[in-house]
Amino acid sequence: MADFTRADLDALLREADDVLHRATEASRRIDAPRLTPDTRGAVALGETCHLLPPGAVTWPAGFYSSVELDRLPNSWGRIRQYLAAAAVLTSLRSQAEGAAPGLLGRLFGGARLAQARTAATDLQARLYDHSFRALDLDIRTYLDIAGQADQLQSRGVHLHPGSHGTPEHLLAAARERVGKALGASGRTLHQHDATRQADVLSRARALAADPHSEPALRQQAERLLTALTAERAEILLRQLPVDALRTATNERLRFAGLEDIGVFTVADVLAMPTGRLTQIQGIGATTARRLRAAAETLRQEAVGTHTTGIGDTPTRAATGLVRLLAQFDQINVLDEIQRARRRRILAYAEKVPATGGLWDVLADPGSPEWREFSDDIDWAQVNPDILAPARPVSLSGDTWADYLSRPAHYQALLATLLDLEVEGGDDLAADVLERIRALRLDRTHLTDLHLRGYQSFGARFTLVQEKVILGDDMGLGKTVQALAAAAHLYAEGRRHTLVVCPASVMTNWERESRRFTDLPVYRAHGTDRVDAVRAWEETGGICLLTYDGARTTQLRHPDFVVVDEAHMIKNPSTGRTKAVRRFIDAASHALLLSGTPLENRVQEFATLVGFVAPDLLTTGMSTMQAADFRRHIAPAYLRRNQADVLDELPERLEQTDWIDLTPADHRHYAEAVRAGNFMAMRRAAMTTPKAVPAKLERIREIVEEAAEADRRVLIFTYFLDVLDRLEEELGDRVVGRLSGQVSPAARQELIDDLAAAPAGSALIAQITAGGTGLNIQAASVVILVEPQVKPSIEAQAIARAHRMGQTSTVLVHRLIGDDTVDERMVEMLAGKTQLFDAYARPSESAQVDDAVDVTEGQLAEAIIRAERERLGFSGPEAAAGPSPDGR
Repeated sequence: MADFTRADLDALLREADDVLHRATEASRRIDAPRLTPDTRGAVALGETCHLLPPGAVTWPAGFYSSVELDRLPNSWGRIRQYLAAAAVLTSLRSQAEGAAPGLLGRLFGGARLAQARTAATDLQARLYDHSFRALDLDIRTYLDIAGQADQLQSRGVHLHPGSHGTPEHLLAAARERVGKALGASGRTLHQHDATRQADVLSRARALAADPHSEPALRQQAERLLTALTAERAEILLRQLPVDALRTATNERLRFAGLEDIGVFTVADVLAMPTGRLTQIQGIGATTARRLRAAAETLRQEAVGTHTTGIGDTPTRAATGLVRLLAQFDQINVLDEIQRARRRRILAYAEKVPATGGLWDVLADPGSPEWREFSDDIDWAQVNPDILAPARPVSLSGDTWADYLSRPAHYQALLATLLDLEVEGGDDLAADVLERIRALRLDRTHLTDLHLRGYQSFGARFTLVQEKVILGDDMGLGKTVQALAAAAHLYAEGRRHTLVVCPASVMTNWERESRRFTDLPVYRAHGTDRVDAVRAWEETGGICLLTYDGARTTQLRHPDFVVVDEAHMIKNPSTGRTKAVRRFIDAASHALLLSGTPLENRVQEFATLVGFVAPDLLTTGMSTMQAADFRRHIAPAYLRRNQADVLDELPERLEQTDWIDLTPADHRHYAEAVRAGNFMAMRRAAMTTPKAVPAKLERIREIVEEAAEADRRVLIFTYFLDVLDRLEEELGDRVVGRLSGQVSPAARQELIDDLAAAPAGSALIAQITAGGTGLNIQAASVVILVEPQVKPSIEAQAIARAHRMGQTSTVLVHRLIGDDTVDERMVEMLAGKTQLFDAYARPSESAQVDDAVDVTEGQLAEAIIRAERERLGFSGPEAAAGPSPDGR
């Protein structure tokens, strides 16, 4: 143990303090949280791409120094060793402070002095130990390197080389640390000039804030749909009797006497104060609370049943929504690809800062998100009008009446506005899907047609795959998909489309073609067939040909063949099948349409597949599981069900079936017109003697389709002799006949019989007898054989099947004889129907005020006069009124 002078001890303590200071600095280095950088300013475009605007990353202090120390061999181990040694020095240094006392300290220091000198001696030995001095030298070096790194980091952390002079190893470490922070290790980091991007995003934000823009209309539509749901819930609760609360509580709730205070429905319970309920004898506070709680539960369930169907009741929310959609219709000029791009850009604008400068992009090689983002920005720069402010629009006319005349158009607008479009085609290969989605449908020759997303997809599927089968469920618009494909091909120069269809739907095809396209339409049927074909061959357009006509007509090779009701060529040995097959083989594109689920009949379906995609036929097809079979034929077969693609889940789909009368029908009808007999004119198209009327043929087809789709049919007519004809011609399909002569008890038995009958069964009814007071939810297909003088009668007839408890979509077919009394009635009653919809339909009562209906005598007189003039008859015009039994 040595004596220490004051100077020696002070020097020793200073050296110990230097070591301890270095230890503190080293401890800060090793104890500093080695966290990944804060990347909350980064923007994720998806799983494979992140955008890093300037300042997006906040770096932890000491990042560069930790990288530099990582590069030195065993640096962190040496620092820990140094810290362990320094921990001992701290105690020794404290004890050694008294090792060089003054005179009195030396005289009286005793044991304390000895202990201090021992500590000082030990401290000196440790500080001057050769290995410790080497360790201390390393730590000095480490701290010097770390200090330089800190100074470099103070000027900013960089990810790319530049004038800042940051070494490559620090750049690489920063890139690697950012990748880890974003869960994207291994991705490529590159710089991107965000100048154009900032301009596009700024314009997108301005558009989103525009009160006339699509985003603003979308928000309003969502609010109106919520209000519409609440209105429907209120209507439902007003229809539910109080007894429904017993059912809702499993009969545990007992009450009586509510009718005495005017409580008849669940809505009344909700509107009645609890205190008023307790005034009823036997209803205490507890029962009253339970009553209201049960009613509130039903209300919540009703509100929770959300649908995007607009419906047919002109409530405040419904009419407001229709008016808004009419506005959207005027500003909606984008196709599905443009619309998808703009919506993506609007979504980018919500999360990507609209700032310029150099941005960093961390993305997988070939990242689809980055490629899509870049393409969208470039597209918006080239097409500035896409993000231009929306123009205010003014509406004229009755938008609700317009909606009622074309509800599918408005429903499609709503699906587009809310971005609810569904494509279908889930079984298609990824490359096929990509080609379909990339194809821009040329709409140059389409008119008054807003395609649903799945309809556009169906048309593009046809164009990409060239020869296919479209098997969409009934009511999904297979015709318009075919017309959209035809219009696209026409714009490309392939101008000759041939439609082969049953004679019963030829008029429908003609009307739809003229309504939704501006293409020339030629009806190659009857005596003018040859002339129509020649004109089509010269000018192009759409040529309509029956199956019989296909066998007997010579024509040029078409570019596009559409085969409607394609199951009619399932037998390859028939003449019609061979004739149609020749057209299909000669065309560049072919589309076979069928609403029946043919995939359940492998052999028949294989025949049709062989027409369009023979390469898909294999020897083992008949033994395939259904799911495997669908995937196997997916390149040539597309089928969507209503529940899959109609997000609004419409409760009712109505279509007008225009019927082209046969020559025998025309002669029979002309006799009725000549006689001036209004009622005979109305039923002539169903009572042609010694021949099958065209309307009856169409009814047979609808019934067969219903059988295939597992549905039952309800057929309404005003006339008893038409019921006779239906009963005779449909035979075993008819489970019963409703007329005024059938008692109420017997009527219910017939309804029960229909519910128990197989698919394709029909209940026929006189509309004045079966149109009111009955619940016939077993039927989900309704046929109105002829238009009625009173719109209320038709509405009430449809309501027999379309009402609470109906679980299936109701398909309504209105049979209208082309160029007959039917068409005249539809035209003349159009205005009265609008009145009925505006005033009568909102009524809660099933009874409709007939004051809005046109007078039958006036209608009959006007129609007879018009028809006699059209057919060239002259002489007295007398309108015969209906006989009491409707015959």
